[in-house]
Amino acid sequence: MHRLARHETEIAAVAYPNSIGNQQRNTYINDPKNTIMANMNVHNTTPSYMTPSHPQHVSYGQPLPPPIPESRIDKAYVTSIRGILKFACLLFSFIAFICITSTSQCNGNHAFLASVTWLVIIMQVIIIVVFLFRLKTRFTGIDFDFLDFFATAHDALYLLIASSVTIHYCRIPGQVAGGVMGIFAFIFLAADAVTIFLARRDEPVPNINNNDLR
Repeated sequence: MHRLARHETEIAAVAYPNSIGNQQRNTYINDPKNTIMANMNVHNTTPSYMTPSHPQHVSYGQPLPPPIPESRIDKAYVTSIRGILKFACLLFSFIAFICITSTSQCNGNHAFLASVTWLVIIMQVIIIVVFLFRLKTRFTGIDFDFLDFFATAHDALYLLIASSVTIHYCRIPGQVAGGVMGIFAFIFLAADAVTIFLARRDEPVPNINNNDLR
């Protein structure tokens, strides 16, 4: 076939010696370097439908990296809004308790605020321990967020009543200072209760579809 094609080329060159195509063919035939370069270009040319692919390094059989173990202490809760409000409430409740118990008695009205502040401290410490040590993940059947909201709203109401009674009926500066600290503790507890309520309201409600029931 190559000899036949070359023979036809020579005949065309003899018949039409001045044609450009025949001149180019004669150049490639007579010059062996051009023939070699043409063959290299043919072999090295990549077809248009084939795109060069990058080698992908896939490691088979190698173990995946182990997951990072979850810490038992929720450090993010300490710096969250709810955590800051609870710690501020504990601080002002403790100051109110110290002011009430370290000054002279005021017709028994101080005992009400002292007992309320002590119960608030115990209740809020329990709630902080539950959320700080992730106990809510161990007891999934208990809605700790609802219990937190109920306890916080309950403590805030009692602190408001006890502090108002102490400020109104006691004229001793230490007792009044304890009542004022109780009012500040009430403000932080009320803000915490509002924060819990807004967080629960914004939670997505799971959609229950009964399409599978026939």
